[in-house]
Amino acid sequence: MTHYLWPGDPGWPTPVVEADAGIDVYDPDGDIDIDAVCLHAAGDHVFEDLTPLERTVLQGRFGLWGAPVRTMKELHHELGLTRHQVRDQLESALAKVRSHLVA
Repeated sequence: MTHYLWPGDPGWPTPVVEADAGIDVYDPDGDIDIDAVCLHAAGDHVFEDLTPLERTVLQGRFGLWGAPVRTMKELHHELGLTRHQVRDQLESALAKVRSHLVA
């Protein structure tokens, strides 16, 4: 079974920062999108159970596989779906991917 590292775990790749550089590598303000980090680090096997629409929404929202990152509003217009439908597809896709990462 593959073990996935999460931000904050020992062995998680963090940038080397000199002590007096004044840069905090942690995220006290919550600016880092953990879903995006995990999706970019995950193997392709976690995306196998997604429907084509879920894959498209996930790819567009998080910029996976070389796609540009798009907002929910942009996806709503591009796909011709309601905002609620786009949000439902994204939530469903993330739930499926999380289930693979936790298992």
